[in-house]
Amino acid sequence: MIFDTNILIYADRGVVSAKELIMSTQHRSISAVTYMEYVPFCRNKKELATFEKMLQALQFTIHEIDHGISYHARQLVRQFALSHCMEMGDALIAATAMAHNELLCTGNIKHFSQITGLLLDHYQSNEN
Repeated sequence: MIFDTNILIYADRGVVSAKELIMSTQHRSISAVTYMEYVPFCRNKKELATFEKMLQALQFTIHEIDHGISYHARQLVRQFALSHCMEMGDALIAATAMAHNELLCTGNIKHFSQITGLLLDHYQSNEN
């Protein structure tokens, strides 16, 4: 399962159900985009080091952006930017999930629901 950035943020903010979801998932991954979106949420180098240790300890795979993912993301932006406000980061994350045939877990289902062929898991916190 590939996690959208918001799932990691929920877990970091102490949302127990997000932490449990991550811990109960056997094969964890993120897009390189998620890494780059998450790092600015770190307040200092210590928090960044903690984030990186967590990724390593939980054996997250970080999927890099290659030519195929870039091309597919560009097509998604072209198709959905004007009609659904598709942004670059979401397009790259969706294209990454599709390239690796992984279920994308997100709390922002509306950012992705229009994409045919994308496997989605809609995370909803029961703590809000």
